[in-house]
Amino acid sequence: MNFDYRQLMPETLRLGNGIPLYLFPDPNSELLRIEFIFEAGSCFQRKPIQARACNALLEATLHHSADAMTERFDYYGAYIEKYVDRDQSSLVIYALARYSREIVALCEEIFKEAVFSATELKLYLEKQRSQFDIAMQKVAEVSRRAFFAQVFGEGHPYGQNIERADYDRLQREDVEAFYREFYVAANAGIVLAGGYSDETVKALSDRFGRDFPIGQAAPMPGPSEALPEARSGFVPKAGALQASVRMGKVVMPPTAADFSTFKVLDYLFGGYFGSRIMQNIREEKGYTYGISSYILPLRAHTVWIVASEVKQACSRQVVAEIRNEMRKLCDRKPGRKELDIVRQVYQGDFLREMDGIFEIAEKWKFLRMFGLTDAFYRQFADTLENITPAEIQQAAQRYFAADGFHVTVCGDEAERAE
Repeated sequence: MNFDYRQLMPETLRLGNGIPLYLFPDPNSELLRIEFIFEAGSCFQRKPIQARACNALLEATLHHSADAMTERFDYYGAYIEKYVDRDQSSLVIYALARYSREIVALCEEIFKEAVFSATELKLYLEKQRSQFDIAMQKVAEVSRRAFFAQVFGEGHPYGQNIERADYDRLQREDVEAFYREFYVAANAGIVLAGGYSDETVKALSDRFGRDFPIGQAAPMPGPSEALPEARSGFVPKAGALQASVRMGKVVMPPTAADFSTFKVLDYLFGGYFGSRIMQNIREEKGYTYGISSYILPLRAHTVWIVASEVKQACSRQVVAEIRNEMRKLCDRKPGRKELDIVRQVYQGDFLREMDGIFEIAEKWKFLRMFGLTDAFYRQFADTLENITPAEIQQAAQRYFAADGFHVTVCGDEAERAE
C-alpha cells in the first residue's frame, strides 16, 4: 500500500516529571487535538462505575463550576470527548490551534484542581441509572454483558458487569480516591496532533511537567492463567422482538507473529458487507439485517467476536450457520477472486483509517498500548497484499477447527424454535 508508515511514529518528549508527550505535527492544519491518556480503565477500579464516574466528572474545579468550565471551553470553540474502556481512560480536546495556550491552561485547571461535587455525582448517577434501565431492555446489551462474563468469569476485571444497585453504592469519596491514585504523572501520556506550534509544546511542558502528582504506575494487567471453559448460554428476555447472538473466544495477542493473518481471515469471514457470514446469514437465509465479526484487543487478552441481532426463532440456525462457515474455510481454500476482493476492500478501509493526522495519532495509540512499532502495520500491509488462499485455509484450520467457542444468546425463550 502506498503509505508512509514513518508518520505512525511520533517524536517523543519527556516532561520534567516523566510524562511522555507524543507529537504528530500537521503544519497545514488550523486545528489541534490534545489527548490526555491515563492508565485508569475499569479493570483498576475497586467499585463498579468508579472509573467512568471519575472521568465523566473531570469538569468542576476549585475556581469554576462544571457549567462554568463548559462555557469557557465553548468560548474558544473547543470540543471535548471522554472515553473509558477496560484498560485506559482519556480526555480529548479539539480546538483551533490559535487558542492552544488558553486551552492548555483550562486543561491544567481541570487536572490539577479537580473537585468532585456530591451534587454532580448524584446527577450523574441518576442519569446513568436511567440509561442502564434503557440499555437492559435491549437484547444486544444483555447478551454482551453475559458474553464477557462467560468468557472471562464474573470475578475477572474484564468479565465484571455493572448492576443497578451499584449506582446506589458509589460515593464521592470513592471517585476522589480513584482520581488521586490513577490520575497521576506515572500513569499519564499526552498526545498532541495537528497545527500546533512550539508555544503549544512549551505550554504543555510548563503546565504539566511540574506540580503534578507523580504517583505510582498502575500494574499492567497480564493474561490470566486459567479462563472458564467454553460453553453455550441462553439469557431469557420475555417479550423480546429479536434475539441477540454472540459467539467467540480469546485469541492470540497483537504481538503474535500470525496476528496479521488472523486479521485477514476475520475480515473475509465477517469483517465487511460482502463477507462469508453476511452472504450466507443475511443475503441467502434472511435471518438478520446484519452480522459481523471483529477483533477486540485488550491489554491482557484479545477476543474474537461474532455478533448479530436475528429473527427470534432463528438463533439456533444462526449459530449453526456460523459454525458451518467456519468448517467451509477449514475444508476448502477461498477462491482467488474472493480473496482479491477482500484485499482491495480492506486496503481501502485501512487507508481511510489513516486519512489525516488525527486518525494517524489514533492508530498509533494501538501500537503504544501493546509496545509495537510501525513494523506492525508494515507487516499487516505485506500480509494483506501477499496472503494466499492456502494460508487463509491454514489459519482457519488453526483457529476455527478446534472447539472452544463461547456462545451467548439473549431472547424470548417462548419464541425460541426447538
